[in-house]
Amino acid sequence: MTTIYYTFCERLPETQFNNAVALLPITMQERLSNYRRWQDAHTYLYGRLLLKHGMLQLGYDDSLELMEKTKYGKPYFPFDSFSFNISHSEDYVVCVISTDEKKQIGIDIEKIKPIILEHFNSVLSAQEKIDIKTYDQFYKIWTRKEAVIKADGRGMQIPLNRVDASNLIINLEDEIYYLSKVEINKSYEVHIASLTKIEKTNSVNCSLVPSEIKHSEAVLGE
Repeated sequence: MTTIYYTFCERLPETQFNNAVALLPITMQERLSNYRRWQDAHTYLYGRLLLKHGMLQLGYDDSLELMEKTKYGKPYFPFDSFSFNISHSEDYVVCVISTDEKKQIGIDIEKIKPIILEHFNSVLSAQEKIDIKTYDQFYKIWTRKEAVIKADGRGMQIPLNRVDASNLIINLEDEIYYLSKVEINKSYEVHIASLTKIEKTNSVNCSLVPSEIKHSEAVLGE
């Protein structure tokens, strides 16, 4: 099973914000307190609460305290039963949790908005430069590329122009990644990348109030 939990990132009243922060481990609370902008603090908070909710659905009570990081800084848990990844862009925060892909999964979300395409030539492959004609197409390619980079876990150690995301199957240093599009909001582009081909996901629109959580099935495709 692969589930994408997502939420609208709105500013919470101070009391509700503090109550939500208290649900996180002390180390995460300390990191969150260092953020100066409310947007940064809230996206961090929402991402961890989405992860916490998803893990509770898998039976891992209060397991955020067990989170570790690889030498490249990618968060993970010392379990072999699932993988996860978090992303955010403007008004939305997303978290994918997968028991289909237990090792390497990545998700990226981007708000679709006008850009100057020429400014990104240095991070695009030769084929991507040919394929991208509009900024809508750019965000499709960009979220695929970022999802693969995040799934791999080495981040910017991998030159972005070496990740050719013009197709839904990517060979990155002899590892095959499968890309899938996720529908959340028509103004956003979202893709997940995994070593296992994932045919179907469950998308869950979450709020901080459990009774308000809504579920919807989504079949992945182009």
